[in-house]
Amino acid sequence: MSYAKNVLVGFCVLVASALQCGCGSENETNAPAIKLTASTVASGADATAHVHTVTIPFTDISPVPVADVYQFRSEVSNGHSHVIALSKQQVIDLNNGMRLALASSAANSGTSHTHSWSIQGGSVLYEKNCYNCHSNDKRNHNPMNVSFNSSQISAVMNPGSAPLSTSTPATPDPNYSPSTAVSLDGSALYAANCSAVACHGPLATSSKQNKTYNQIKTAITNNSGGMSSLGGLTDAQLQAIATALIK
Repeated sequence: MSYAKNVLVGFCVLVASALQCGCGSENETNAPAIKLTASTVASGADATAHVHTVTIPFTDISPVPVADVYQFRSEVSNGHSHVIALSKQQVIDLNNGMRLALASSAANSGTSHTHSWSIQGGSVLYEKNCYNCHSNDKRNHNPMNVSFNSSQISAVMNPGSAPLSTSTPATPDPNYSPSTAVSLDGSALYAANCSAVACHGPLATSSKQNKTYNQIKTAITNNSGGMSSLGGLTDAQLQAIATALIK
């Protein structure tokens, strides 16, 4: 009996320790003052030691990206900026926690040069699915109550050791400028942001059929199931998704 009791106590300690890690434990949240809707990633430094950052909206990181190429222009540093580009498969790889090694376009002014970029999918996944509840408190811990596959779990726990994507890279357009147009294609928006198997499934068989704009908006505001990562969608886009869900 003593041995069995010791085993039971040890098991309880392990369970308790596991519950202190990762995402989803409501009584251990530490929500940040400002919610994230994008990941900020920095370039490597060039010979002049300056760097650039770009923001990658969470809505672009999807298991079923709808665009063939995703481009992002950096902020201005040293009087110029650069563009990086991700192919559709690279976006899928990033969503699976893989690391991406990218080369930027040349500078849009001044001396011609490029920067290297290393993006860790595990860090992006944490920021998209966990940060808005736990800030950085649970970074590199075992994610809980989040529908991740084994590759994503491993990457969130150790982003720097995730496999490097070998997918064919996209070529950045040095003249690219972010579009101010907002897509209102509800079906495409649902496919990019909601249709993952771990989320709500394909539109035709969605588990959220007939959900209204107000219900979707409330779920994002309350971060139900990590939905605050869709905070970058406009009200018009959310209405378009709701319209696409009407059966």
